[in-house]
Amino acid sequence: MNLRKWMTMFGLSIILGGVASLITGLIMLLGDSSFRVVKTEDWLFNIAMMFLAGLSLGAFAHMGFFAYMMVNYIARSIFRRPYLWVALQGFLAVFVLIEIVYWTYDSEFHPAVFWAVPLALAAVSTAVAWRKVYETTSGAWVPTLFFMIAGTTVEALPGFQSGNASSLVFTLIPLFVCNGYHILRLHHILDRSKDGKRNAPAAAAEAR
Repeated sequence: MNLRKWMTMFGLSIILGGVASLITGLIMLLGDSSFRVVKTEDWLFNIAMMFLAGLSLGAFAHMGFFAYMMVNYIARSIFRRPYLWVALQGFLAVFVLIEIVYWTYDSEFHPAVFWAVPLALAAVSTAVAWRKVYETTSGAWVPTLFFMIAGTTVEALPGFQSGNASSLVFTLIPLFVCNGYHILRLHHILDRSKDGKRNAPAAAAEAR
């Protein structure tokens, strides 16, 4: 990881956040004409604010990803047995899903939110983890699930605190998209994908 790769990753993260927020906001606007990011009837200004909010979410997701990388580095030096850190991440991922149910049950949110959000988050996080494992190794299952579930939830705390389902969805989806991009892009940057490992001997032979 060098500065150029970091800046490229950051730039793509904020662009993805902006696009994801814009698409999410427009879909929500079509379904509910009263949906607003800011309190104004100017729909063009609202669309612009959707995109700008997404840029901020993309930057926030980028900081959250590198915060996780730092925590992961420290934890791996603390836990002498790697499986303990993996087990802890698995436990925390399940705990966060239960916490989401606790936060949203019998709250200002729509009654369906308390089961729909954790189930949807678990399902799409599993899909990202499967892709990560397909491109790397089976050891990526739990860390990816932990980051996609716990990391996204922590970053989306303002949405959970809002008590408004529209605000939660508008916050959660762009953050998830950006986090998925980060976790699936990392091994390509570090050249630790299965394809990279397969091609390494051939590349070395050609170099000779």
